[in-house]
Amino acid sequence: METPEQMMVRVSPRHELLLAPEYAQLIQHPPEHDFVMRTITRREANGLQLMSAEMVIAGKDTRKEFPLAAEFPMHFRKTYFPGRLRGDPSVEFANQQRASEVLGAPPPIGFTKDTFRSCFVPGKPYSRLTPFGIEPVENNVQVAEEINLATAVGLWSLCGQAFASLVKLHEAGMVHGDMELHNIAVAPAPVEAVLIDFELAKWQKEVSGAEWEKLVKADFTELLKEAVYLQCALGRQPGPLADMAMERLADLFPSPGRFERHIRRQAAA
Repeated sequence: METPEQMMVRVSPRHELLLAPEYAQLIQHPPEHDFVMRTITRREANGLQLMSAEMVIAGKDTRKEFPLAAEFPMHFRKTYFPGRLRGDPSVEFANQQRASEVLGAPPPIGFTKDTFRSCFVPGKPYSRLTPFGIEPVENNVQVAEEINLATAVGLWSLCGQAFASLVKLHEAGMVHGDMELHNIAVAPAPVEAVLIDFELAKWQKEVSGAEWEKLVKADFTELLKEAVYLQCALGRQPGPLADMAMERLADLFPSPGRFERHIRRQAAA
């Protein structure tokens, strides 16, 4: 039960989190500068810090500079340091804005020459939910044999959502550019799979036709592998995700025959 000391805070247009009292106070009475709640990742090279990604509660200065920071005071902040190998906050902002318009992904909040801010999806990355992805890849067949039906069905539904989002993004003339499973955020309320982190996204108008086709194909690769593993558990499924996964079996795996045979046997079981 919610207590008076706790607070529900909006972290995106569709998502809320229940904050502990010590954090709730900072929402209502912000400090002068951002308060770092949690460091998500740091990127370094030869002892030189290049990038940090953090969950923050916006300070007074941030809320004054970015109107959306006042509406979503708890948000994601990425900071780039001198010597960084990549990362342009203005480009990342534009990419996130377009993804938000097309997919309903978390909208960006703002950027400076060395920072990028965005709303976020509370939940877990898909990569932490799936039991697949072990090496050698053929061993995922055994994992599929042991997974329970409810889990397989739930993961298949999430993959279907992510696939539909990718298709929609491509139709809008944009590729994700880093479509690993950890860049699919799974939210519990409402239950949904949301594509995140568009730092490396590319626009169709910026590349050649051949390069575009290559990028689109790469965007689907990890999701299609997951679809194959799940069909090893469930049997052959209908629809465009399953169809594409089966069509690309030879591209996805060095020994596609084992997966194809197991999926066929599973469907007949």
